[in-house]
Amino acid sequence: MAVPFRAYAQPDPATGATRLWLEFPAPEPDDTLVCAEASLEVGGRPALPLGLVCAPTAVTWHAQHRLELGLHTLPEDGQLDVRWGDQTMPVRPAPPDPLLPILRHVTVEPQGTGSAILRLHAEDLPAGQRLRVDGGAGQVRWTMAGEGREVAAAWTFDYVKPGSYTVAVDLVDAEGFWLATLVERSIEVSAPTVYVEPAEAERAEVAVLVGEAPAEVPSPASVLPPWLPFRYLRPLWAGSRTYTRPGGDQVSRVLAAGTYLATDQEAVVNGALWYRSTHGDWIPASAVALLTPSELRGVELGQPSEPIPPTPSARRGVVTATLLNVRARPGVRADNPPVDRLRQGTEVQIFEQQTVEGAPWYRIGVDRWVHGGYVRLAPGEAPSPGQPAASGLPVGWVSASSLNVRQRPGTDATIPVVGQVRRNQRLDILETRTVDGQRWHRIGEAQWVLGQWVAVATYQPRPAAIAADELWVGVNLAQQTAVAYAGDRPVYAAMVATGAAGTPTVQGIFRTWRRLPSGKMSGPGYYIEGVTWTCYFYDGYALHTAYWHDSFGRPLSHGCVNLSPYDAWWIYQWSAPGGSRSPTVFVYPG
Repeated sequence: MAVPFRAYAQPDPATGATRLWLEFPAPEPDDTLVCAEASLEVGGRPALPLGLVCAPTAVTWHAQHRLELGLHTLPEDGQLDVRWGDQTMPVRPAPPDPLLPILRHVTVEPQGTGSAILRLHAEDLPAGQRLRVDGGAGQVRWTMAGEGREVAAAWTFDYVKPGSYTVAVDLVDAEGFWLATLVERSIEVSAPTVYVEPAEAERAEVAVLVGEAPAEVPSPASVLPPWLPFRYLRPLWAGSRTYTRPGGDQVSRVLAAGTYLATDQEAVVNGALWYRSTHGDWIPASAVALLTPSELRGVELGQPSEPIPPTPSARRGVVTATLLNVRARPGVRADNPPVDRLRQGTEVQIFEQQTVEGAPWYRIGVDRWVHGGYVRLAPGEAPSPGQPAASGLPVGWVSASSLNVRQRPGTDATIPVVGQVRRNQRLDILETRTVDGQRWHRIGEAQWVLGQWVAVATYQPRPAAIAADELWVGVNLAQQTAVAYAGDRPVYAAMVATGAAGTPTVQGIFRTWRRLPSGKMSGPGYYIEGVTWTCYFYDGYALHTAYWHDSFGRPLSHGCVNLSPYDAWWIYQWSAPGGSRSPTVFVYPG
């Protein structure tokens, strides 16, 4: 792990405790997300675990360059260090306020659809310092290092997804660490027009005609399940027309290619069936195809079980931490100091397991215990490191149209095919092996499937930036899965479709900023109405229903996290008690 960091401490007069925080330098746009366990080390005393710490990405750095680690009561003597992954940094006192350049002129101007220009003029940029210009969605520009010089420049930013973006100018030091925010502006990026609106002279007539009562038939909403409030339509050709009333001849819109409609009402006029869109206009049934949304469903995960009793025979595991303390008894306490340390990669035998303060501990010898969160168990032995017992993870789904089940791992012709599984079928992942460079999953007795075509949901430890009582969703880009958590407990797992190569999903930790039970989404080449159960977590990026495809398990979207109607509805309803900024979303490489 090559990401540097700084650790700071400042006394809190109100409590007498010490406030700790970490700061990270601005990353490059193509840097990957880096996460590692952190701990506070006080000379000669047991380390204080700080949890899983994730460095900010280029998308999140402006808002998350500082990670607060809370208030701690610390001894007055001894060297304080923070260990993060394989790095150790001394804790410094809070830095003084920096010298700031003089801003003469800053403007942010939207340029029609999908772009904006930022113009900047600054003077007296201190020596060694630079300006980082964040246009949103990972678009970053830099000025040259200052030597009391003048900076005058203009940058153009392009946006694939419409939405509200924050454009910021931050002052950083020679190593890329934040000093001050000089500018922060919000801009609205509008969606392209993908249909022809009626002329102004016709709009009044449209309002009158839409209000006329058609010959009604029962609303489709009355017979649909709660996660499917609409039926969905795809126009059969570009240039399809909608009308201000069923059976009328007044055109409301001319639809472009890539349009999908949702209908909430039907009418029969002169023997012909018409659908009313959520936009309020009507289209004949003869001009559209009815879509069948995916019936894919995730799985609700079980409650944590009681502590696992001692096993009659030893299990096997490998140490994953750089250094792992060995203690005489399970648990981290002042009266239970480390008696030894194991290095990363050390193989251990596990004779017993206990749960202390919600964490697993393994006995690896006589009076020798280690924290189970830093030991990877051999395949098939037990759940993933740190995962609550009996959580139901890992679990997978078939992402191919069909997939052979073999008697043992491998594609050799001599290995019998003993069955077949099909798209969206749920699989219990009992064991994972790598054979000839390929990953295989055991789904039953002498039943193996090639992992390339299985999306697997696994346990993800909660990052320290997410509180223990938060509702959050971890999105695994490599596996194309999402797991919903209540604190450290996984409660639901689903297969998803994230951003395609040209429109990737942003990575990092995000708070939902807007929730919508239904709305429309549009961008270059697409216009979709009736998108339900939407949780926007970063500008125009969201968790939401995708009713127009059933290709979950592979990157496909324009950057959003697509879910089946049922899965999006489940997460939307479950996260509602968390408030308007719930759920928190953690998107990671996998």
